Formats: sequence, C-alpha cells, structure tokens
Amino acid sequence: MKNPLLLTASCLLGVLLSTSCSTDTGDVTDKTTDQLQENRKEMAEARTENREEWREERTEAMKELRDLRATLENRLIREQERLKDGIKDADRKSECQALIAELGTNIARIDASLLKMEVSSATDWQNVKAEARRAQEETKSWWSRQRELIDKKTAADNDNDGH
Repeated sequence: MKNPLLLTASCLLGVLLSTSCSTDTGDVTDKTTDQLQENRKEMAEARTENREEWREERTEAMKELRDLRATLENRLIREQERLKDGIKDADRKSECQALIAELGTNIARIDASLLKMEVSSATDWQNVKAEARRAQEETKSWWSRQRELIDKKTAADNDNDGH
C-alpha cells in the first residue's frame, strides 16, 4: 500500500511542479526577451554616441593638422619668394632650398595624414589617430628645431622666450 500511495503523491507533485514551471518559463522568457531588447537599444544608443564622439575627435584633430599645414605653407611661400627675389650668397641660397624641400616634405606628411583621417572609420580610427599624432609631433618637433636654428643665427632670443 505504501507504493501506490507514494506513486500517487509523486504523480500529483510532478503535475503541480510541471504546471508551475511551464507558467514561470513563459514569464522568464518574456522577461529575458524584454531585457535583450533593452540591451540592444542601449547598445545602439552607445554606438551612436561613439560614432558622434569619434567624428568630433576626428574633426578636431583634422583642424589641428590643417592649422599646422597652413603655418608651414605660409613659411614655404615666404621662402619661395625669397629664393625667387634672388639670394646672392651661395650658402644662404642652399639653406633656403633645403628649407623649402623640408617644408614640402612635412606638408606632404601632413597631407597624407589628413587623407587617412578623412577616409577613416570608427573601426580604424584609433590606429589612424595614432599615426596622425606621430606625424604631427614629428613635424612640430622639426618646426621647433628650425625656429631654434634661426634664433641662434640671428640672436633673436634675447628676450629669453625659449625660441
């Protein structure tokens, strides 16, 4: 008698548990689906924010490079005019020609960086940004050295302003 009673109790308990589980499963599935949809929405918003953020960063970096390029281009134009006007001293003429060549090289480096930045995407932005910063720093360093050389030659740093 114990076995039929135990069997009946087990069946009754199994039916009750399976009924309650199936109801909870639907609720859990609905909750999971809702959570997944919410997560997808948050990820889409984050991607939009990241897209806007990297575009702003790219725009700012490109402006800095364009400003540096404009500075170098102005100097290039002045040196070309100086050369065109005629420099009698052969050493000064060769220095001017070397400076014009270096200015052209640095402008080309900046142009290449600008081109890469213009066609960059969010996925490759970090690499492009690092390359552009490296080119910018090398050019700025070169430009600072050029100003120091001029200061040394002309004794223009009498006010101790560092350049």
